[in-house]
Parts: sequence; C-alpha cells; structure tokens
Amino acid sequence: MSPKDRNLPGGQSVLGAASAAAPQQPVLTPLIGRPVVGASAEGHEDQEQEQRTAREHRPGRSRGGKRPPPTASDAVPTTVRFDPEEASELDFFVLELRDDAGRRNLDKSEVIREVLRLAREDEPTKKKLLKRLR
Repeated sequence: MSPKDRNLPGGQSVLGAASAAAPQQPVLTPLIGRPVVGASAEGHEDQEQEQRTAREHRPGRSRGGKRPPPTASDAVPTTVRFDPEEASELDFFVLELRDDAGRRNLDKSEVIREVLRLAREDEPTKKKLLKRLR
C-alpha cells in the first residue's frame, strides 16, 4: 500500500514523521492513575491519594510473612479439601486479600501458612480458633 492509498501527504510514513527528517522523540504522558469506570471524577482524586498514603506508610515485606515459602524439594505437601462452594469462597477471599495487600501475586498456600503462624503466635487468635474447634 502506497502513501497515496493511505491518504498521507507525500514523504511521510504511517507514523506521521517525515521520512527524510530525524526521528522525533516520543512524548511521555503524565501518570494519571487507574482508570475509573462508572464513577464521576469528583472525589476520585481524594480516594486515590488516601490509597497512596496508606500504601506508603504501611510496613510490610515484599513476599509477606516472616519466612519465604519453602522450595519444592524441602516442602512437605499437605492437602486441604474443600467442597466446591467453599473453594469458590476461598478463591474470592484470597483475591480480596491480594488486592487489599497491594500485591501482584498471592496464593492460597501462602495465606494458609500465614493464618496458621498467626494462630500460633497470637494468643487471642489461638483462643478464637480453639473456641471454633470445640
């Protein structure tokens, strides 16, 4: 297809730069945040600022928890069986935790390990667990 067929002025490429001229530097746009669907622009900036502030002041670890997950060769496999409805609820809960934690990846095994560590280390949590198990 020729430039004439594309309705371009002579000597220009599809990208709009003159073929004989030096390539132009790309123009970077400022970071504008996440797109908002179904909401007005009012109040969105305040909400976004609050989220940024919460993330900046929140102590945390890059992988979460106190210990990294075991390597495949060191891991002891444990199976937990759920009925289909409870499995779906668990999946949604883990996704919610991932979003709330501001993490890109979070799997169920990591969540289960941390819940068990929390129950071992935090006495009120351990008591609540014992109460449910009785």
